[in-house]
Amino acid sequence: MDPMRAAPELFLLAQQHARAGRLGAARAAYARNIEAHPDFLPGYLALSGLAAHQGDAAAALHVLRSALARAEGNAAARHAIRRPLADLLATLRPAAYDAGLADDVRGCLAGEELDPQPLAGVAARLLLHAGDTEPLWIAFLTRCINADPAMEARLIAMRDALIRSGDMGAPLLPALALHGFASQYVWSEPGIPLEGPMAALAGQPAALPDDPAWRPLAQRMGELAVEHAIAATIPCFAPPADGVSDAVRRQYEEHPYPRWQAPPASRRTDFRRILEGLPGIDRPALPAAPLRLLIAGCGTGYEAIDMARMDSGLSVTAIDLSRASLAFARRKAEALALANLRFLQGDLLALAALGETFDMAASTGVLHHMADPDMGLASITEVLRPGGVVRLAVYSHRARAPVRAAHALIAERGWQGDAAGIRAFRAHILSLPDEDPRAMLRESQDFYSLSGCRDLAFHVHERHYRFPEIAALVAGAGLRLVGFDATPEAAARFCATHGADADPLDLDLWDAVEAEHPFLFAGMIHFWCQKPR
Repeated sequence: MDPMRAAPELFLLAQQHARAGRLGAARAAYARNIEAHPDFLPGYLALSGLAAHQGDAAAALHVLRSALARAEGNAAARHAIRRPLADLLATLRPAAYDAGLADDVRGCLAGEELDPQPLAGVAARLLLHAGDTEPLWIAFLTRCINADPAMEARLIAMRDALIRSGDMGAPLLPALALHGFASQYVWSEPGIPLEGPMAALAGQPAALPDDPAWRPLAQRMGELAVEHAIAATIPCFAPPADGVSDAVRRQYEEHPYPRWQAPPASRRTDFRRILEGLPGIDRPALPAAPLRLLIAGCGTGYEAIDMARMDSGLSVTAIDLSRASLAFARRKAEALALANLRFLQGDLLALAALGETFDMAASTGVLHHMADPDMGLASITEVLRPGGVVRLAVYSHRARAPVRAAHALIAERGWQGDAAGIRAFRAHILSLPDEDPRAMLRESQDFYSLSGCRDLAFHVHERHYRFPEIAALVAGAGLRLVGFDATPEAAARFCATHGADADPLDLDLWDAVEAEHPFLFAGMIHFWCQKPR
């Protein structure tokens, strides 16, 4: 397959139909194009994408399977096909075992370049109906963190059966031990001391066999030692400025979050073009390239690494309170040989101590964990050059209602944010009937790891925002709202409520949409602001 060849006429005709909204005609033209030009890869990708858009997952899957078969022996083409295939598979929740689907999922999980976690759901649904010898088990256990309550019960049963049998040579033992390590042993404990490799199932001290099946776990354990050494070398520009900052620092020193696997699939681009495309941007005021970017609260570095890879012309400075989180981030960045990214420890409130200014800043999921978010944003604004842009993300008050209910429960029961308290909380949530509002927490990926669940429900400090409060936060910092990031679902809801010509920067209009769909911003509310010249 040669994706670089000139597009055939049928393909161009199909694109014209699609742009005009004639989706049936576009789909037929894409299909004829594949018949006439079976080695033109974009034809398969376009037809599959259109079929998926129309809700025909079976047809989309068939097209991508055909493309993989045609691309046999072409590594670059197969890589290009597996990414949309993984995206499609991640949307499926089969009600029965399907050997073909299991092979598809296993093939995608074999690629180190793909994020495996979105495939956890489809893999779990398949394996719940499969025997213990299905090859997908190994890929699932070693590459994903389970996020399915029924699968968690099965995995605990598998673990306990292995412990009772004492079978040190069980094929799934190393993979199940690695899975437990990746989730920080969030499951209920076996309650008995274990010996030998079996102890690795519960996080107890274990001597691992010198065997290829156990090497992935040994490697992951070794990474912790590497991060400990890196942490001691990270420069600090300012200690925590207040008690809340120090409490947040301690939480993430104990539980860096998230411990992600695959790096972001960064799309190469000129970042200034992204800024120029924001609907409310003052383009003449934008600083000239090359841009200096500040990640204010980078955590384990996923966003910082994404932006550094996206545009090698960026100079990225990433700061965080937690040395453990920064060490994880730097280990990942060094593995990718990123030369345009540096990590520093320090408090967001003390950015002036850096003695530097920046053209752009990003602070995702940070301000709402501060004692005074307004002071935090003022600190960012102070080091932002005139015309500079900041991207922010904060929790939605409506969408976090189940978390507030969890906070009340945790306070009532006196559970602490340690392993015992988190396990007790999870056991209670898993026992709730589906109609209980707190049962929604089971739908969060974060619920299924110790660090994730602590961040989700046991955070030492957080606040939630209504849209008028976001408007006040922006205005109080002397900034202008210039962009609003919405998922396709949220954008569609906005257009359906207010019409295609409505101002996407009108937060009152977004407030009305969210009032009708309170979980529309279940992740966070993301928006862009610009500092006036």
